[in-house]
Amino acid sequence: MALVKITARELQIGTPLPFAVYSAAGKLLLARGYRVQSESQRDRILAAGGLRSEDAVTSASSESAPRPAGILISTAKHEEESGEAILDEPIANTGMLPKTLDSIQVTVDGSGTLRCQTDFVGSITGRALLVTATDGHELFETGAEVACSALRGRHIHQFRSTVIGRSETPVRVIYLAWPESVKTQVVRNHVRVSTEMPGRLIRNDCIAAGFDISVTNVSLGGVAFRASDALVNVAEHFRLGLRLRAGGKSHAVVFNCIARNVRRVDGGVLIGAEFSSQQADTMALLRHHMFEAATGSAAQLR
Repeated sequence: MALVKITARELQIGTPLPFAVYSAAGKLLLARGYRVQSESQRDRILAAGGLRSEDAVTSASSESAPRPAGILISTAKHEEESGEAILDEPIANTGMLPKTLDSIQVTVDGSGTLRCQTDFVGSITGRALLVTATDGHELFETGAEVACSALRGRHIHQFRSTVIGRSETPVRVIYLAWPESVKTQVVRNHVRVSTEMPGRLIRNDCIAAGFDISVTNVSLGGVAFRASDALVNVAEHFRLGLRLRAGGKSHAVVFNCIARNVRRVDGGVLIGAEFSSQQADTMALLRHHMFEAATGSAAQLR
């Protein structure tokens, strides 16, 4: 497949891409149908040298683009929010892994349900992963097929591999073949509770009083809210002013937040954010509000 460089004109903000975006090595970066969220994201794609197929349709009006099937593996994309969901749907199925991993759990085919916890040693991108097993080292014979679940931050990467070698000295190291495909999922650390609450988004680079938003769900780890436009970029720090209803009173609180995902929906933009460095009394109020919202036991404001 012949690849050509993408131009800025072909990356229209907020419009589904009519083509897939690839790296210079031919790996998928953005699936067809993905929406570029901001000018800064578009600039990063262009700076990275994004490529498309030479014969790909370059205008969204020339072909109806499907819903996004995947995004950059490093972007935390959430599906429709749910109060009970703990684990999101897969966001990508590619051959891409981060350069470093927090831990890897490995199951050797034929060993039943025995799962070996391993420590990540390093990687040779595109060739091998190096791990050391706390126990069960003798199970990793050269040629053995394995199933792996790797953790990095809030992402779980699941893939299959083959043991391509192991060393006994000076330390025991197991060499796993670089996976051909990887399924990545986003872990939600806290159960989310649906709620309706107006608020104000305050940007750190803006002296204005803030922008009106509407909270749709909340957890002890973060919040999702609707806005009229993409007010922040992914990874941007900002403050969120809310009036939490708890114990029959309305409490004015301010949360320090980090934007984790921004996507367009009918009638505006849905933004997911993570809380950072919150005070204990603020979190206690949030727990009280969540309990009342989840159980329908909120007292009348007084």
